[in-house]
Amino acid sequence: MNQNSDDHRSLGTEPRGLRRLSNGYFVSTEEAPALSRREFLEAAGFSLSLAAMSGCGRAPVESALPFPIQPVGAIPGRLQYYASTCAGCPAACGLLIGTRDGRPLKMEGLPEHPLSQGGLCAVGQALPIGLYDSQRLIGLLRAGKKAEWAQVDEEILQGLRQIKDQEQQVVIVTSTITSPTIQASIDSFLDQFQNAKHVVLDAVSSSAILDAHEQTHAVRVLPHYRFDRAEVVVSFGADFLGTWISPVEFTADWSARRVPREQSPEMSYHVQLESRMSLTGSNADRRIAIHPSNQGPLVARLADKLAAAAGRQLDEPLAPRIAESDENLVSELAERLWNARGKSLVLCDSQEVGVQTQINFINDLLGNYEHTLDIERPSLQRQGNDREVQQLVEDIRAKQVGALIVAEVDLLYDLAGHESLSAEVGEIPLTISFSHRVDEFAAIAKFVCPDHHTLESWSDAEPISGLISLIQPTIRPLSNTRAIVESLAVWSGQPQAAYEVVKDHWEKKIFPRRRSTGSSQFLDFWEQALRDGFVEVSSEAPTIGRFETSVLEPVAQERMSENFSLVLYNKVSMLDSRHSHNPWLQELPDPVTKVTWDNYVSISPRDAAELGIQDGDVVKVSAGKNGSRIELPALIQPGQHDGVLAVALAYGCKGTDRFAKIGPQWIEARPSVSENGLVGVNAAVFVSFHGGTQRYTRAGFSLAKTSRHRELAATQEYNSLELPPEVAPHGAERRKIVQHTTLAAFTKDAEAGAVEEHFSTETQLWPEDHPKPDHTWGMVIDLNKCTGCSACVIACQSENNIPVVGYDEVRRQREMHWIRIDRYYDGEDEDLNVAHQPMMCQHCGNAPCETVCPVLATVHSSEGLNEQVYNRCVGTRYCANNCPYKVRRFNWFKYPYDDTLQNLVLNPEVTVRSRGVMEKCSMCFQRIEAGKIEARSQGLPIVDGAIQTACQQSCPASAIVFGDMNDPQSEIHLALENPRRYRVLEELNVRPAVSYLRVVRNRDEESQHG
Repeated sequence: MNQNSDDHRSLGTEPRGLRRLSNGYFVSTEEAPALSRREFLEAAGFSLSLAAMSGCGRAPVESALPFPIQPVGAIPGRLQYYASTCAGCPAACGLLIGTRDGRPLKMEGLPEHPLSQGGLCAVGQALPIGLYDSQRLIGLLRAGKKAEWAQVDEEILQGLRQIKDQEQQVVIVTSTITSPTIQASIDSFLDQFQNAKHVVLDAVSSSAILDAHEQTHAVRVLPHYRFDRAEVVVSFGADFLGTWISPVEFTADWSARRVPREQSPEMSYHVQLESRMSLTGSNADRRIAIHPSNQGPLVARLADKLAAAAGRQLDEPLAPRIAESDENLVSELAERLWNARGKSLVLCDSQEVGVQTQINFINDLLGNYEHTLDIERPSLQRQGNDREVQQLVEDIRAKQVGALIVAEVDLLYDLAGHESLSAEVGEIPLTISFSHRVDEFAAIAKFVCPDHHTLESWSDAEPISGLISLIQPTIRPLSNTRAIVESLAVWSGQPQAAYEVVKDHWEKKIFPRRRSTGSSQFLDFWEQALRDGFVEVSSEAPTIGRFETSVLEPVAQERMSENFSLVLYNKVSMLDSRHSHNPWLQELPDPVTKVTWDNYVSISPRDAAELGIQDGDVVKVSAGKNGSRIELPALIQPGQHDGVLAVALAYGCKGTDRFAKIGPQWIEARPSVSENGLVGVNAAVFVSFHGGTQRYTRAGFSLAKTSRHRELAATQEYNSLELPPEVAPHGAERRKIVQHTTLAAFTKDAEAGAVEEHFSTETQLWPEDHPKPDHTWGMVIDLNKCTGCSACVIACQSENNIPVVGYDEVRRQREMHWIRIDRYYDGEDEDLNVAHQPMMCQHCGNAPCETVCPVLATVHSSEGLNEQVYNRCVGTRYCANNCPYKVRRFNWFKYPYDDTLQNLVLNPEVTVRSRGVMEKCSMCFQRIEAGKIEARSQGLPIVDGAIQTACQQSCPASAIVFGDMNDPQSEIHLALENPRRYRVLEELNVRPAVSYLRVVRNRDEESQHG
């Protein structure tokens, strides 16, 4: 982390009569007009570039004054950090917002946050580009046309009065609201009406888990899952390392138990049973592909086995007869779990309430409640109630809704059966959207009252009961938007600024819950919360009943359909449709498939061979004879169960036609959109209501190959570590790029899995010509912790001004990311292993790129870094040809920076490269220099850990260690002595400064691969 990162600050106030510009100066509000875009850019540090564009025109005269009172710690040109909360999803991770001269620039994880522990996912890293999106609504709309707040407020108030007099129903629909202040504002607003309710619709619902606990424990809660306490984890389809509920928190907790040490070779045991290849499944010790129809019987049979072990008599078995192979599997799992009672965790993503009640029964039998599942301090990160959503649909169709207000969700995109609901919604007397842009619902809403971006607004969040964090603005609103709490306050007849609403709620509701050790003064409590970003307060435990076994029902034998079953899921980059307008996330390769800019139909290799389908062939997926259908390119996915199709949600969103011409436009350029003119296709048409919940797995689908083909923009073409037999040298048929071993082998020999070396020495043929007396920077990546989540890719892109190139350039293997996450498959079927490996410039001591550059554009520094001098580079690309790691990126074009507002996302400390220049990972050289300057100014040596690269700082798994290899007390020095440590392609003697710790799977020695 950069300097001052530990000093989290709250924003100061402004002197009366003065307006502060982003460069820290004040102007008189009486003399100055409203802040124009040009003024904003000048204030934010872009005056030099704009001067070249403005020609000879005379600039407007403006009085600029220095700070009358210098804000604490504000230094022009230096990043200042403010503690806040990520609002990219309901997980509400801790956030550090790096601002420079009043401009939010870089998102980091909040190290002290109890849940996220300093990690931040790709969505959180990409928040700035959403803030500076020039296609966000700049003001409110009335019937699709621009309007003023006073006029719209008057009309809405009049409409609400009529609805109140007629006793019509008022409904607010939101996604999960973790903010206690927003929830209080919604409740206060709805209290005006006799017939009103708040409906929670999650884009991907977990309603069945809450409904199941309502039946088994008499309280509708979502447990707080504690992976840090679990020695055995069995997951039925839950992608908890990817997108399920709180992946950053779960990744941090899961990875903490994945570090076997020579002195204590212990690690957790993780089994994943799933139909498609998920990110979590790819990291499991044992992954078992199952058909969706088999999930319920396997869960039920596991419950039967554990009930017998616990002596709990059931009236009748819960499971039907299952196959002998499945019986053996369940017996093995039951034994593992029983031996880890109170230290195990069983979870499931099923939306069948009956299956979830059996999962609860299993955890109850194992004594996991209040150990690895906490329902006294439950999670508030999923609150969707699908029964209420289904009732809302019926009410809309029955014309019983007088006012429909929607926030944080696109009702007509995410809702099951939405395509037939648009007409009925259009007939509702009053419809209001708080969307940032014109989505499906906003397009037909009477009023669109856009909310602030999360970086512009005051709010808060309570992800688990008793842990409350603040959201504070780091920039004034760039457009004529208004916070939700302010709009609801106005429409309740009590107008109040968002800051006052949040502060008042904290004083009345949060402050009384403070712990006894806290300050007795609210102002002290409030300022401490602003500095820390969160507070932990007492929480009222829900009244939990004794486990009710009477709700358990036997699972019926479900025949496997001759047709296909469909599994709908979310990618790590597209958690919901709100992120579809973010180009960084659209171009982020999926961690498993490595595909960008599209969704697709994943199909098993056997099914593809039988149907004659190849990658990119457009196929038609149909739900029965007369049901919905979509057409998408196919992708052959190893590890996917036969008879299963998988399609990602949150694609085909309204407005994504904006990306049609993203990237360089030249004679052979192809658009980044599909044939429908949008990025991908909306698969939510296949979401259905059944048994009171939304279902994302359905049977009865057919698949037909069309005559069309759309090449997928994948960043990885070769997926195996096995070399083709015709080119493989004898004894080297499998490349040791990713080294594996098992826990059993590691216990016997901590260096198990290492490549046999014919000759090992540090002695070189030539004397050392790059002495490094001061610092030698290096990196170690623990592949046993790394999950491949790709948060580091977006962190690097944000830090280093990496351009978006679009579908066509990625298809041509011209992506520009400085880090790629290589994904390799090894083995087949049940023995399929998956490995993820971050690969960036290795900063080689004997760098082959340096010896071939004719202009010395790539040189070695005195601190062990391989540096790229952009001004010298003439683009011969000899260095890229000579790089064995293929980590150099060439600027084939001058990538467009025409959107001046979006250019505010650029880091001024990093040069924006031009056409014909080679670039690659710099180990965040600018951060290294900033850390050295800070240490020198204090007259102290650089403290180990004071300098963190962007990829290291963001990693939810803490898999990356960076530091000075010359420091014998440093963390990296200890990592280099780890017996699992190796270097990729070490036999070439290029002497990379990046090392890896080999993968250890918790398996018997006989199961070892590689």
